[in-house]
Amino acid sequence: MIRVAAEHGLSPERCLEGTGLATHLEDPTEEIQGRQELMVLRNILRAVGPQVAFGLICGARYHLSTHGMWGFALLSSPTGRKLLELSQRYFELSYSFNRHSVVFEDGQIKLLYDDSDNPEDLRAALVERDMAAARTFSRDVFGSPIPPRSLHLRAPRPAYADAFVDMFGIMPRFNADRNSIGIDAAWLDVALPQGDELGVSVSEAACRNQLEKREAIAGVAGRVRAQIVSKHGEFLSMNAVAAVLGMSTRTLRNQLYRERTSYRALLDELRAKLADELLSSQHVSVEEIAARLGYSDTSSFIVAFKRWRGVSPRSYRKELTRR
Repeated sequence: MIRVAAEHGLSPERCLEGTGLATHLEDPTEEIQGRQELMVLRNILRAVGPQVAFGLICGARYHLSTHGMWGFALLSSPTGRKLLELSQRYFELSYSFNRHSVVFEDGQIKLLYDDSDNPEDLRAALVERDMAAARTFSRDVFGSPIPPRSLHLRAPRPAYADAFVDMFGIMPRFNADRNSIGIDAAWLDVALPQGDELGVSVSEAACRNQLEKREAIAGVAGRVRAQIVSKHGEFLSMNAVAAVLGMSTRTLRNQLYRERTSYRALLDELRAKLADELLSSQHVSVEEIAARLGYSDTSSFIVAFKRWRGVSPRSYRKELTRR
């Protein structure tokens, strides 16, 4: 984004204003927080103005090789169908801020970009960046861009609408009910020239490890776990956690869904671990444990514990004493 901004007369310092980032960003191991990237984009959009198709220009510069192991897995895919499967499974490793899904309609594969979690002033640019990147990705994999059969955008028609025709060959339908690119479903069965089963296997394993590590340490779920138990003797509610993390409850729920979990699942996980610790002590009654875990009555705790461990708290405690 900074390189493209430089082509429009913006200095790196102007782009990074207020982000806390240094102007030297060459270190490939350094991770930049999502909020910092969004701030960079906001700085640039305000500077270049609404006449510039900045999202489209940036997206066209993204290649699969830019995306590390996720990109390598897609480049190694033997068919379009396998590529789509891997793309969806490990999409969290891409640079997208949108929620991504696929539907099959009217003989088309439609790639959907849900922008509802993103800041309103950046939604259009973030969707346009993803769509332009998808076009470049198809060229990386198939040798030439896949021509879309349909293109829908939720945003109103921008001043640079003709740039979509130049890039995609069609004018989008603006003010649509969703963001989508539709391509012919026949592309799913095309054999890809760089297909490599061993490469897919190796890169997919790396993607899986990277995703698990990211979600455990830096994902939203990890931040929620930390906040739930941040106050001694109290489990923060979902509303309270969302407020601390600076997002709406709806956004938090959607973010956790993307990481294949929920606030309730994380709360149960933490309660189960704490219950195990407390039951290992003979000095804390089941009634006291229920109260410490935030249950209004002991019977509710017993029901929950049976769901977690398959036995009652007392039976679990007896088993611990036998070991």
